[in-house]
Amino acid sequence: MSAFKKIKESIYWKFRNRYVRWAQYHNPRKLADILYRDVFHRWINWKDPKTLNEKINWLAFYTDTSLWSLYTDKYRVREYVKSKGLEHLLVPIYGKWDKAEDIDFESLPSKYVLKPNNGNSDIVIVTDNATIDKEAIIKRLNGGGARKFISSAQPHYLSIEPCFIAEQLLETNHPLGIIDYKIKVFNGKPFCIGTWANRIPMTNTGDFGLYDLNWNPLTNWISEKARNGTHIPKPKNLEKMIEYAAILGDGFEQVRVDFYEIDGKVYFGELTFTSAAGRDDDYTEEALLEMGNQIQLDYSKKCKRKWELNSYMY
Repeated sequence: MSAFKKIKESIYWKFRNRYVRWAQYHNPRKLADILYRDVFHRWINWKDPKTLNEKINWLAFYTDTSLWSLYTDKYRVREYVKSKGLEHLLVPIYGKWDKAEDIDFESLPSKYVLKPNNGNSDIVIVTDNATIDKEAIIKRLNGGGARKFISSAQPHYLSIEPCFIAEQLLETNHPLGIIDYKIKVFNGKPFCIGTWANRIPMTNTGDFGLYDLNWNPLTNWISEKARNGTHIPKPKNLEKMIEYAAILGDGFEQVRVDFYEIDGKVYFGELTFTSAAGRDDDYTEEALLEMGNQIQLDYSKKCKRKWELNSYMY
């Protein structure tokens, strides 16, 4: 790169980063645009969105997402799952606290998982409660949540009143670790299943896979950067997962319904309405367009969302 181009690039990022800091609090839609361009090298097509990512962003900023907020909440979504007759899928919980500082560590078993209800990679896995650093855990839990979602342009997270829950630690001897089964659902109809294996604890990294509803690999729909040689065996409860996903995804233009399968038992993971913050590049352009085609936007319901920095900013 020439000296002139380096200077030009440096100036761009200097002003880009300043604008991003301003947009986080004043123009989240423009922030989403910039972050999208960082990944795909083009702006979001707000007037006529085509791809899955574009339509997710359009829905996030131009429709009522109050139910997104309610069901993204990892604690309150449990009531939704129960209301659908699927309580047996819920991971048992040991406690819920409004503040991380209030967590009663002494009441918890030797092994468990701590997580904020409004985070994604903020979980704390405890395998020996007798040797934990409580202050470090509290600091980690308080470092996530709503604050992160301002910088990632996912406004529906800001309406979630934060709390913290302790869940049973799911364990497995499977050589690929605990496998995430992430079912894309459009208008109540399951479409395809993404998988994550060999996950590194407390991160969003691992080996990504993609399958149709009959468990045929959709390798050609995985982007070059996300392709790997890992094949996930067909889960024993595939048909049940698909059935549950249809029930939980009913009534939404699009949602991702996550499950785990441990020793033949299915567990509910979460509902996600903005997969990869609406900037998912694990799929090819063809796949993103095909999934986008499954979403029929109702432009008559378009409304501009208000950006509110509420009291839940901890």
